[in-house]
Amino acid sequence: TSGGTEANNLALFGACGADRAIVASAIEHPSVLACLPELARRGHEAREIAVDGAGRVDAQALAAALAGGPALVSVMWANNEIGCIQDMPAIAALCRAHGALLHSDAVQAASTLAIDVAAAEVDLLTVTAHKMYGPQGIGALWVREGVALTPLLFGGAQQGGRRPGTLPVALCVGFGEACRIAAAEREGEAARLRRLKERLFEGLREAVPDVHRNDPADGALPGCLSVSIAGLAAADFLLDLPDIAASTGSACSSGSGAPSHVLTAIGLGPEAAHGTIRFGLGRSTTEAEIDHCVARLGEALRTRGV
Repeated sequence: TSGGTEANNLALFGACGADRAIVASAIEHPSVLACLPELARRGHEAREIAVDGAGRVDAQALAAALAGGPALVSVMWANNEIGCIQDMPAIAALCRAHGALLHSDAVQAASTLAIDVAAAEVDLLTVTAHKMYGPQGIGALWVREGVALTPLLFGGAQQGGRRPGTLPVALCVGFGEACRIAAAEREGEAARLRRLKERLFEGLREAVPDVHRNDPADGALPGCLSVSIAGLAAADFLLDLPDIAASTGSACSSGSGAPSHVLTAIGLGPEAAHGTIRFGLGRSTTEAEIDHCVARLGEALRTRGV
């Protein structure tokens, strides 16, 4: 596909069939959640399920949603804002018990987590190259054998009739090489990123003792740290730090001015949500950069009297 957005759209519109309700967690990527109103307009029932304070899907809410009839469920493997990781085998077991198909957006997870579609028993899985340091403009939708998929586009029989159009060979090669490198380095890189993330959080906690951590400490993406600081207007604060690469939410929702739907779903109020900073640590992040970030944040917070 052209990326994660197209793959997610193809999964939802392509596998919903004529009679399936669409069930998605409240913290899905906008390329999933934005499909729900259009699917509802086309006659599909759209059901959104709650998550707990750590961002994990509420099993009772999922079971209740599945009791309503045949469904296509979409639950992201790991969240792109707070890094929480879902128990995909348990979610898949619930879906199987109710005859539902399961799609997972694994875009954020694939570079640092081992994704085993057989063990998790998902039916459709989205990945994209640029989140693995590959080229932009290419992603993929893995489809379990036997799952019917109606194409979004028409005009050719490429890719088994699921997506017409000439494939960009150079991007495909880059995607494959990015996957190879990620698989080879995943374990060591994940451990390194976890150490850097804890170093960053401990430094922030020294500067602001009451800093609140939004990424679950008992299981989150190794390179994702989300923190909320009381009394802080994060968007304005980050403007004072042009040398620090951080954000108030995901790139797909930045600039909206509204509180992050992810932070709202895990129970944060408007003030805490607007005081949230999201850090993404990656392959090029060093200890020196972490220490520089902590020093600059501490200095800026003291200047603001936070």
